[in-house]
Amino acid sequence: MKKLSALFLASTLSALPLMASAGGTLDLSLSDTTARIAWDATQVSSGMHLNAAYMHGSEENAEGDLISAGLHVVDVRKSQSRLYMGIGGNVYVFSSDETTGGALGVGGFFRYGLPFNPDLAVSGYAYYAPPVVSFSEVENMFDADLRLQYSVITSAHVYAGFRMNSIKPENADDRFKFGDGLHVGLRLDF
Repeated sequence: MKKLSALFLASTLSALPLMASAGGTLDLSLSDTTARIAWDATQVSSGMHLNAAYMHGSEENAEGDLISAGLHVVDVRKSQSRLYMGIGGNVYVFSSDETTGGALGVGGFFRYGLPFNPDLAVSGYAYYAPPVVSFSEVENMFDADLRLQYSVITSAHVYAGFRMNSIKPENADDRFKFGDGLHVGLRLDF
């Protein structure tokens, strides 16, 4: 696991020059038992979207840490569109007392501004990692979130959402539910 974490850290640091040339979004979501902080941005004048996130869970029987980083493509031609979406993948590293491992999840994200109120939007993401791209003690993984957000000001948004994280450990009958449930958050654009 230490080698996997070191590889993840090295790849994240190597992407810093790309991150510096992009604007970004900082996202903080909280529930009673989980905290997640995420950063994402689209590189200026390109369709390349980068993201990184860290989530800690402290719920009994679901305590652990999840780190992810991803690369996506987005359509930058329609800047006035109410729909913004990206397709790509995330690399995950997960660690708990019971399970440690990693996975490559394929999927995407979206944000849709509601036509009757431009300050309201529905957003979410979903990624699935089948057994062929899951490593160590992880057999497969599913990571998803669905949110309703409101723009307080142009660059600050509050939201409420429902998160679903499911990790299937190898040689186990039950799935490990990590950070599942309702959460609230704040997204800042810069």
